[in-house]
Amino acid sequence: MCGMTRTKAVLCLLVFLSVPIVALAQERARGIYIDVGLGFGGIRYFDSDTKTIAKDFNRSADTHITVDLNMLTIGGALRDNVYLVGTIAGVGDGYFDSANNQSQITVAMYGLGVRYYPLASKKNLQLGLDLGTGAMHVMYGQSNTSDDMSDVGFSARVSVGWDFDSTMTGLTAMAGGDVMFNIIEGDKSLSYALFLKLLFK
Repeated sequence: MCGMTRTKAVLCLLVFLSVPIVALAQERARGIYIDVGLGFGGIRYFDSDTKTIAKDFNRSADTHITVDLNMLTIGGALRDNVYLVGTIAGVGDGYFDSANNQSQITVAMYGLGVRYYPLASKKNLQLGLDLGTGAMHVMYGQSNTSDDMSDVGFSARVSVGWDFDSTMTGLTAMAGGDVMFNIIEGDKSLSYALFLKLLFK
């Protein structure tokens, strides 16, 4: 009799403790969304001004690196598989010579977007879309002594990622790729990259 009472007490305690745990898990599934990341890829310029600048940089450079900067995405859940987010992202197109002088074209984007998990069974696949404003910053000359900042333009980015945490809660990593299109002062550019992110949701 005493054993049965102890067993019932333990079961009741487990049930009592499981209620807030389940509620917390549900709350986290619908909670905040934060990610930061970094990637490498390339960028294409389609109009004469920026394309000419990039070619001039490339002629004098010993090293050319294009970095995809997923600097910060933060937002909240609309549903369990849909998040509304704000994004600060960009592309750094850097050119380095043997004297360690650097010239760089940076395209920055400030946008609003969505992150969508379309698979009902395994919630690993993530699709993303961001729309917002963009700006271009060009630094050149000895030790970046000269620079030029553009007016505000338009930026759009699409992304596909694989979230390694299929439960959709907690801290996880994500690998994937993105493409960003920009129209800034009439100059068009298209960047592409593979990225790795840290993600909390």
